[in-house]
Formats: sequence, C-alpha cells, structure tokens
Amino acid sequence: MTYTEVETTVENLRLQHARLEAALKKEERHIWKNMIRIEQLKKEKLRKKDELLRRSLRSH
Repeated sequence: MTYTEVETTVENLRLQHARLEAALKKEERHIWKNMIRIEQLKKEKLRKKDELLRRSLRSH
C-alpha cells in the first residue's frame, strides 16, 4: 500500500469516526434515548479510533 493510499484510508476513517460522533450526539439529545443504539455507535466509534491508531503507527 502506498503512502497516498494509506493517507486516503486514514482520512476515510477520520470521516467515518466524525459521522459516528455526530450520530451519537444526535441520539443522546433525543428525548427517547435508544440506549442500545447509543452503545452500538460507541463501539463502532471505538473500532474506528483503534483502526486509525493502528494505521498511523504502521505508517511511521
């Protein structure tokens, strides 16, 4: 994988992480909080963050 491909993938992961953060905040503000959905979003967000860390460590 080239440096450009790695950067594109990392940027894609950052965007996905940001989208999950926005969805999580929206769900938490809702009057009828869906706690199962909130937990799912938190877990997915953590997976993206872990993947970002792994890829950034590999590229250095």
